[in-house]
Amino acid sequence: MKRMRTTNVTNTLHHPLDYYFSIFIRAKQVEGLKSRTLKDHESHYKYFKLWLVERYPTLKLEELTADHVRQYLHYMLNERTQYKNHPTLEKHSHKQGLSPATVNIRTRTLKCFLKFLFDEGHMQENLAKRMKLQKVDEDTIGAFTKEEMLLLLSQPNQREYTGFRDYVLMTLLLDTGMRINEVLQMQVNHIDYNKLLIQIPASHSKNGKARTVPITRKTSELIKTLVDENKQQFNKVIPFVFLLNNGEPLTYHQAYSQIKVYGERAGITSARVSPHTFRHTFAKHFIMNGGDVFTLQKILGHANIQMCRKYVQMTEKDLTDTHEQTSPVAQY
Repeated sequence: MKRMRTTNVTNTLHHPLDYYFSIFIRAKQVEGLKSRTLKDHESHYKYFKLWLVERYPTLKLEELTADHVRQYLHYMLNERTQYKNHPTLEKHSHKQGLSPATVNIRTRTLKCFLKFLFDEGHMQENLAKRMKLQKVDEDTIGAFTKEEMLLLLSQPNQREYTGFRDYVLMTLLLDTGMRINEVLQMQVNHIDYNKLLIQIPASHSKNGKARTVPITRKTSELIKTLVDENKQQFNKVIPFVFLLNNGEPLTYHQAYSQIKVYGERAGITSARVSPHTFRHTFAKHFIMNGGDVFTLQKILGHANIQMCRKYVQMTEKDLTDTHEQTSPVAQY
């Protein structure tokens, strides 16, 4: 039997949807959600609100039904232009429909908002229960080959400040599997050049847990050179490592855009050229080169080994090459 409210819904239902979302965000702030998670809620809510304004401009909260929500999911899956309203990538928008994985991310935040409205007595029905996640094929995540990594690293003009900065950035991503936001928030005092370690504070990690990430000697020297270059370039000590030409910290969208351009120049089409693909590439090659999954889990900062599985997808050639090297018959 469908559960219905036995108490009356409050008379404040005629407030704009923004009013209820502000209550929701305030509650999540009190719960201690990380700023990045709060930003995700805000941006995903804006997408939903834009769709509502376009399709149902006079719709009131109490009139919202499960069918409206399903229409929105259908829109994201089949009609929404990829990169729409993106500050730098909108001009590349051609394909209609977001990926099931992206739709799931936005579905989860919307479910959270709708459940909150129900729990707080602002809606009579819990529409969140009617929203289903899309099936996602976990074996479609790509990674760069060794040749593609070399191609990517050869694209930046290292004789220019931004080119050398981007070279160091991509090298660090390939060397550590760090998330792009962790890299961009990295500060000079987080780096131990002697022990070849980078400290990621809890405030900078996605799961709110501090961890230590090892780096190679080459990457350590590149970072130190970039830090020295920063001091000369801007004639002052700046805490962050990756900077713009004006000395301000490099942003996610700017880093994403630069990496995408390098991928286009290199002609890489076998995998999406994005910061996150570097993380998959690190994980895959770490295992292929003999690393163990427990160490990988600790470096990537995952709560369980199952999470690492998504990052390590083997092609048929990977399997045959590994078998050729490890089979008992190959030892004779």
